[in-house]
Amino acid sequence: MRFSRLVTANLLGRPVRTLLTLSGIAVAVGAVVALVGVSAGFEKAMLDSYESRNVDLVVLQAGKMQQMMSVLPESLGEQLAALDGVETVTPFLMDVVSLSQEDVMGVTIQGWPQDSPQWDQYELIDGQPLEASGPKSLLVGKRLAELLNKHAGDQLEVYEGEPFNVAGVYERFIRFEDGAIAMPLADLQDLMFREGEVSLFMVTATESARTDLPGLTARIHALQSGLEVAPPSEFAENSPELKTVRSIAWLTSSIALVVGAVGILNTMLMAVFERTKEIAMMRAVGWRRSRVMRLVMSEALLLALGGAVLGSLGAIALMRVLSYSPSAGRLVSGDVSGEVVLQGFIVALVLGLLGGLYPAYRASRLAPIEGLRHE
Repeated sequence: MRFSRLVTANLLGRPVRTLLTLSGIAVAVGAVVALVGVSAGFEKAMLDSYESRNVDLVVLQAGKMQQMMSVLPESLGEQLAALDGVETVTPFLMDVVSLSQEDVMGVTIQGWPQDSPQWDQYELIDGQPLEASGPKSLLVGKRLAELLNKHAGDQLEVYEGEPFNVAGVYERFIRFEDGAIAMPLADLQDLMFREGEVSLFMVTATESARTDLPGLTARIHALQSGLEVAPPSEFAENSPELKTVRSIAWLTSSIALVVGAVGILNTMLMAVFERTKEIAMMRAVGWRRSRVMRLVMSEALLLALGGAVLGSLGAIALMRVLSYSPSAGRLVSGDVSGEVVLQGFIVALVLGLLGGLYPAYRASRLAPIEGLRHE
């Protein structure tokens, strides 16, 4: 019998146990792919948001755990604009609210100056631009508008007792912005009691200064202490919010990973115990210990790879379903990168190695005479 047939025969000969082990591994790998995929999607969306606005540097208050907790004086924008190598400076204010009347939580509000070119990024599919609307008007993202069943001309109470007119509904290719609200900076400052304050500044460098961003960064730091300055890619990668999301994702996944590793360990130990005489016969007819180890390890790795395939497919399907959900679709794009899937397969292989190593070692140390006496 071929070596590969021996590997599959044990797994197929015990279908219930194999299926249960595959399910445990699939849950573990699926948790990694889904949760890490969500955090990676957030990072990509944040980076795409800045890159679509031609941002070269992000300036915010240093040491803040969350972007919206950063507080900078709006007047700093004039100092930034006067620096050599700066083409444009855009102040930005952000808040996250819960719309209690509509029972929707975690809605991002973006505040831009009324004359900012950033408003051109919002492609209106319903209604009219803010400059053509009256006071206390805002724009609502397409996905949020669908969730709230709001259209141009409707009213939306963003903060309690502060109704705003929905001037228009916009569409953005960035998922979390498509589920957000955009309003004039002055209105958001008034609502947040942060007159003359912003969360951060988006800086676009001149063509010549882009070749020396570290020099421009140093000039910005020299303006005042307590500033954090970074390119969008570095800012997105090191964002405290995303670090927290990634940590929670791996912490949650680790529980499933432990269960998966124990499942493989239990399955392979039982397989070795039930096949004691068979393994003893193999050793008696000349199988080396290394070949016995390779047999058991191959079975464990095959289980792990099978679970990785099922888990990855399940996670991708779950992400796609969530992306069409009215509430979760505001945050989950449904796209899973190949890098995240590869991480899932690597995790599965590690599970296979950890779960199969001891049973394989135990099988290889089995003496033929002791195995043939086994009942």
